[in-house]
Amino acid sequence: MVASGLVVGLATGGFPAYSKQVQQLTLILAMMFSLTEISFRGMSAREEARGFVASFVMTYVVLSGLVLVYAFLSADREVRNGWVLMAAVPPAVAVVPITSLLKGNVRRSLISEALLYLLGLVMVPLVTLAFLGEAVAVNDLVVQTLLLIGVPIALSRPLRRWKRIDETRATAVSVSFFFLVVAIAGSTRDTLFGRPDLIANLAPLAFLRTFGLGIALFGLTYALRTSREARVQALTFASFKNLGLTVVLAFTFFGPVASLPSIVSLIFEILWMSALPLLFRSEADVSGQSPAIRSSK
Repeated sequence: MVASGLVVGLATGGFPAYSKQVQQLTLILAMMFSLTEISFRGMSAREEARGFVASFVMTYVVLSGLVLVYAFLSADREVRNGWVLMAAVPPAVAVVPITSLLKGNVRRSLISEALLYLLGLVMVPLVTLAFLGEAVAVNDLVVQTLLLIGVPIALSRPLRRWKRIDETRATAVSVSFFFLVVAIAGSTRDTLFGRPDLIANLAPLAFLRTFGLGIALFGLTYALRTSREARVQALTFASFKNLGLTVVLAFTFFGPVASLPSIVSLIFEILWMSALPLLFRSEADVSGQSPAIRSSK
């Protein structure tokens, strides 16, 4: 669904009239159906705190650290500003439904995600002030936190009582991702095709940021024999940033060129998103076992 959405979006231009609205609605639906598999009863504060620390390290130490290296190596000031903004923003909201599809710990992912978004209200202005000399406002981040995290949590509670939710969940999330990717790819098509010279320079960095880092972490966690849940958590939080928000902030504060690192990275994130299920499936084939469906209830 993700790969098909990328092809359709780049070929057709997606939804030119209501692209942002389609992206928000489909992401809310994907989140809502994903969250129906979790219960907030019997939570362990120690375990959730440990999960949050791991997610923070993957997001703001591993991934943001690599992105800041890109920023320091960029000769173009606007491109450098774009990389710094990417390092400052929290992870993509889509981390939660991706975790659901990969049979990870959805509750832990959600709690870490929510806490990182609250922390992002401090991290975004702090990181931009430290590396750019000016603090970027976080009004859009507040709205996204309420709309894309708060609303799906509220809607998922009554939906959990639907008798057919277990057999419908995966299909609903997959279809939501198809239309989400169509909208995202379509909205970035003109920008991608408008600066082929700069895109060619940014593409290798974006590839290493997603596939390079992701495969390295996959191999490391495999060698360390970490649990599937821990591996899914590491790869998702170290792979996906809220690039939609980054594009908006970059375009607003620094101009269209500053948005290009996020737009190029977004395409590679979509490709990496479609590769992750295959990666975990190949692991199961090698071990000769089917991955267990872990319950986070």
